[in-house]
Amino acid sequence: MRLRLAGAVLLAAAAYYVYLPLPSGVSEPWKLMLLDALFRSFMQASDAAHTLGVCHRVHLLNRVVSWVEVIEARSCSAVNVTDSTLGGVPTRVFQPKGESRLRRGVIYFHGGGWALASGSRFNSV
Repeated sequence: MRLRLAGAVLLAAAAYYVYLPLPSGVSEPWKLMLLDALFRSFMQASDAAHTLGVCHRVHLLNRVVSWVEVIEARSCSAVNVTDSTLGGVPTRVFQPKGESRLRRGVIYFHGGGWALASGSRFNSV
C-alpha cells in the first residue's frame, strides 16, 4: 500500500513539474511541455553543478546543447545533402539532383548564438 501511495505522489509531482498552461492553438502541447520540462531540468542540473563547484552553469548547458545539435545530413529524391568544410569551417551543401548547369546559390552565415531560458538567470556570468 505504501509503495502505491509513494508511486501516486511521485506521479503527481512529475505531472505538476511537466504541466505548462499553453494557449489552445498550440499543436501537440505535450511535446512542448515535455521539452520545456527537459530544459528546466538541464537548467536546474547546471545550477546544482555550479553551486557544487563542478563547472560554470553556462559551460554545462553548452555541452548539453552540443550533444543535441548535431544533425546528420540526409538527402532526398530532389536534393543531395553533403557535409563538407569551406576554409576550415564546417559546411552543409544542398545541391539539386539531376542538374548539371550552374545555378545561383545562397550562403547563410550563422553567428553561433543561441538563447535558453531567461537572461536574468545569468546575470553573474
